[in-house]
Amino acid sequence: MLDGTNFDDLKVYRPGLKALKELGIISPFAKFEITKQEIREYAKQCGLEIYDKPSTPCLATRFPYVERLTYERIKMAEKGEWILKNYGFQNCRLRLHGDIARIEVTDFAKFLELKNSIVKDLKNLGFRYITLDLEGLRSGSMDIN
Repeated sequence: MLDGTNFDDLKVYRPGLKALKELGIISPFAKFEITKQEIREYAKQCGLEIYDKPSTPCLATRFPYVERLTYERIKMAEKGEWILKNYGFQNCRLRLHGDIARIEVTDFAKFLELKNSIVKDLKNLGFRYITLDLEGLRSGSMDIN
């Protein structure tokens, strides 16, 4: 079995890499040191319309690494991000910290314009507190330093 792990993924904390190795899954991009940017450039040359599509990492990255994942909590994260995407935040993350939703976006002004509706919708999912991360969207914000 093959997967899409690329060479850049080996430079950051990716706990799922251990599982790939244990299961004997081959990561050709990583093995041949092909970076995410090289993959995007090749996809563009091939005429693929999604060559610059934002990354969509596993929903497990929305939780602290020590948290036991449940189907219900993963669905809550998924539904929360769909709410944000429906408001036009295509590249966003909703991180869960207990009953707190920590939102990572790049367009703070747009978020603040829509905050009342977003907060209402997220509270309807079961979040008690809704926060906007002032560091904005960033890959690996749950990584252990």
